[in-house]
Amino acid sequence: MKLKVFFGILFIGQLIVSSCTYKEKTKESKPNILFLFTDDQRYGTMGALGNNEVKTPNLDKLVTNGVSFNNAYILGAPHAAVCSPSRAMLMTGVHYFSIPGNVHTAWAYPAKERGKCDLLTFPEYFRQHGYTTFTTGKQHNGKDWIERGFVKGKALFLGGMSTHFGLAVSDFDSINGWGENYRNKEKYSSELFADAAIEFLGSEKQEKPFLMYVSFTAPHDPRTAPDEYHAMYSKANVSLPPNFMPEHPFPISNSKIRDELLAGFPRGEEEVKKHIGDYYAMITATDHHIGRILDALEASGNKEHTIVVFAGDNGLAVGQHGLMGKQSVYEHSVKIPFVFCGKSIPKGEKREAFVYLHDLFPTLCNLSGLDIPTSIQTRDIAPLIQDSSLSVRESIYFAYHSYKKDTYKDEPQLGGHRAVRKGNFKLIISKMGDVTHKQLFNLKEDPLELNNLINDAGSKDKITELESELKKLMDEAKDPAILAAPDFGLYSETKRLN
Repeated sequence: MKLKVFFGILFIGQLIVSSCTYKEKTKESKPNILFLFTDDQRYGTMGALGNNEVKTPNLDKLVTNGVSFNNAYILGAPHAAVCSPSRAMLMTGVHYFSIPGNVHTAWAYPAKERGKCDLLTFPEYFRQHGYTTFTTGKQHNGKDWIERGFVKGKALFLGGMSTHFGLAVSDFDSINGWGENYRNKEKYSSELFADAAIEFLGSEKQEKPFLMYVSFTAPHDPRTAPDEYHAMYSKANVSLPPNFMPEHPFPISNSKIRDELLAGFPRGEEEVKKHIGDYYAMITATDHHIGRILDALEASGNKEHTIVVFAGDNGLAVGQHGLMGKQSVYEHSVKIPFVFCGKSIPKGEKREAFVYLHDLFPTLCNLSGLDIPTSIQTRDIAPLIQDSSLSVRESIYFAYHSYKKDTYKDEPQLGGHRAVRKGNFKLIISKMGDVTHKQLFNLKEDPLELNNLINDAGSKDKITELESELKKLMDEAKDPAILAAPDFGLYSETKRLN
């Protein structure tokens, strides 16, 4: 009898130990996630990514302590407000062709319809799986996804762009709903959002893993950082990009969109240098506040159990190719910084594989031990983080076209671009009405896309190969564009050819 009691107690003890071990493993398998997201920050605007003029000490530490992707891109957009579809794709892991217009073009719909969509978002999914979800900053796709995805939000900006001092924001929590709008005219936007993130880190008791979505409005214009940051970037200390041009080599869609009207025509060297300096000032100011968040993460004791991801939502030309905005498929407009840092992630390594920003959803699932939802249309790149020899794509493609109602002085701004990259070569097809321009670049030899090889005698086979690849990728993504049609057939009732 005594032996039975002894073994019974031993069995119960083993169950308790086993249960504790299971809980520890479960907690260990679900890391915290801190996602830091900037607005209009292109690839190459960080010291650790090769830019010696811009000062980004805190972002550089992430690169040094993590894995960065040298060929990370956005897919594109169906209108000039590129941020909105970029963020919609990021949230859902779905290409924008499969996302309703009231989400990626919310501003064109009645207020009650904006953001209403049944697509699953990654904050919503992680919340369903036991995460405490928090957000601050720019929310460009309506209120619905905030209410579904986040337990709490502070200093939330609902919109695309605004002033960086006195930004109209509001708070939200799942119990009390939305608070009234308020403004802090003394604080730079990045400071406001960092304060909210730091407050959350200080209050989080770590009963459950957390997911933080910190979405800055910088360095999007208006480029008005605190004065001390602008003082760091006088025109004498800023270089023009080698692919600076007074104007674009040929007429393209959206050449007179709002972004392009920020500087004169033709582009002046001194004016563009001023814009670049102000752009860098915004980035450095935001880097400072990212550093504050990272310090708070460490002070909270959660650093070792947190995956930190940093990315930009799209690029920006700022004088390259005679452009100022992001309404193109050149590298400067579609290529972004994308960095993963944290426990079990290699340090100081870079990857050359082709990835999209909206690969984030399935990748975070893998890194957190969650199943990848069936709604996902993009790829899990977690294996690439560990192994530089792996890839998930042999090629990658990009799409942009202007909005159907875009005009300048009552003249339509229609047209757009489709592009594909395979290996070192990139083909761009641009349309304005029935006028087509093609460009072929060898990005290994010509990363700034200056030397168009389209008419070179030896390029014919490469062009044929890339056009075939482009059509295949468009089909896979359900892109409605017709390569042979005027304006890609996007502004008529013409149906996509099979």
